[in-house]
Amino acid sequence: MEFILIGDGKIKVSLTKEDLEEFELSADELDYANTETKRMFWDVLSRAKARTGFDTDGEKVLVQLYPSRDGGCEIFVTKIGSLYKEDEELLAGSALAESIGQRRKRKTASAERSHSAVYSFLSLDDMIRVCRELERRGYAEGSRAYVSDAKIFYLVLSGDADEISTLGDRFRFIREFGELENSKAANQLLSEHADAIATSNAVSLLSLC
Repeated sequence: MEFILIGDGKIKVSLTKEDLEEFELSADELDYANTETKRMFWDVLSRAKARTGFDTDGEKVLVQLYPSRDGGCEIFVTKIGSLYKEDEELLAGSALAESIGQRRKRKTASAERSHSAVYSFLSLDDMIRVCRELERRGYAEGSRAYVSDAKIFYLVLSGDADEISTLGDRFRFIREFGELENSKAANQLLSEHADAIATSNAVSLLSLC
């Protein structure tokens, strides 16, 4: 179990598969709606306080929990007061300032308007290789690219239902470099916890790199 402070109001906790087994949990069972996950979470926060001084007593917190490919998970805990402060600083002085809620709703709606296939990559180089090959094969549908808070790279390929349903068969090579993610869950993650690399024509743009 590893604790990394990300400023005064945020901490990242990395748990291995073995750590989760201590709590009689597995990565695919993590759900804050169930008692076992809640018990694990509060135990982890207690250890975080003892080891790093990160104290959430009496605080409202935002919890972001992501399963890892190795069977473990990463948990980001942000004190709500710190979150508001960071976002206010980000928006201060901007002529295009808008509420955080409005911004997130707009990004989510945009992501859900069309069908999409979402692939994740452990490196930018792997994503670029895929974009070059897609461009070479004449891929001309919509595409976006992101990097998440956890430094995972995502390529979103968009189109109508028929186009997306045949994508896996037409471009099987993508699985040699990345993982196909659950589209709904991935788009939600990207709308909240990722920065855009290219919001349109990502395949064409990254193929030039």
